[in-house]
Amino acid sequence: MKKKRLYLLTGFLGAGKTTTLKGILKDLSESKNAVIMNEFGKTGIDGSLLKEFDIELSEINRGSIFCSCLQVNFVTELARMAETDVDRVFVEGSGLADPSNIGEILEALKAYMKAEDSPYIYAGAICVVDARTFLTEVEEIDAITNQIELAHMVIINKSDLVDDLTGIREKVAAINPNADIHETTFGKMGMDFFHREGELLGEPLKKETTNTVDTKPKTFTMNIRSEVSHPELNSFLEEIAPMVYRVKGFTLIEGEMMKVDMVGSMIDVEKSTQEWDESTLVFLTKKIEDMSVPQILKGIVGAWKRNTTAEMKMMNG
Repeated sequence: MKKKRLYLLTGFLGAGKTTTLKGILKDLSESKNAVIMNEFGKTGIDGSLLKEFDIELSEINRGSIFCSCLQVNFVTELARMAETDVDRVFVEGSGLADPSNIGEILEALKAYMKAEDSPYIYAGAICVVDARTFLTEVEEIDAITNQIELAHMVIINKSDLVDDLTGIREKVAAINPNADIHETTFGKMGMDFFHREGELLGEPLKKETTNTVDTKPKTFTMNIRSEVSHPELNSFLEEIAPMVYRVKGFTLIEGEMMKVDMVGSMIDVEKSTQEWDESTLVFLTKKIEDMSVPQILKGIVGAWKRNTTAEMKMMNG
């Protein structure tokens, strides 16, 4: 069976990974592609954004595929994909993914399949960074540095929203001087990277990952039973911003289903182009000194009740 080309797509929360992936799938629509989508929450949001594409899609949620808690699931899915007739497999890691152990995972795949050779050509890693927030985030989140260290290409996304990209380019180059750097908007990138059919981009790194059971962030899902207004939603999100890495999902606002995305203090609410049956928000919470997980949950619920009158139900995962 012909080897599949395996690509890894990483980037911190909200950098634009899924937007980048959608552009790639559109430009490579003449080939047979597959996607393994990884999200921390129990409810997958980003996978629904790929329904327009004729692809083999698998979602692995509730943690990082590079953590021991989900590695077996990841290896099993890679093995299943290897038996299909696709040409390329794209793995989109979660925003906090640390793929430093991808080499070990591919070795484990060979053992799982009882094969002497890998069914994949590891064709490269792409890391997407948000030009607006990168210089702050890279100093606070170890996983971002590790994502860049592993990357063959680094996409500086949302470059039109920053006046000077010099400091970003210098920081990326200092972390990984061998990576190609591409400045773009809306995650757009050239397709030359995907047509290096005869070229193997080197063996992946084999290091320990920082994604462990102990470092796994807690996620919660909120099912919203009625409409909210824009001002109510914005006030709620602004209040809980210090407690969460990210909030994303869909909610009904004034009769229209809206896509909600917040990273840090940046809130983006826009009309959804995807079908979504119910209003759902997923919260990826921080580990805060002097605050337990129940206290963080209580803080989110309290903020909701203070800022909105909409009924909701909060769940783990």
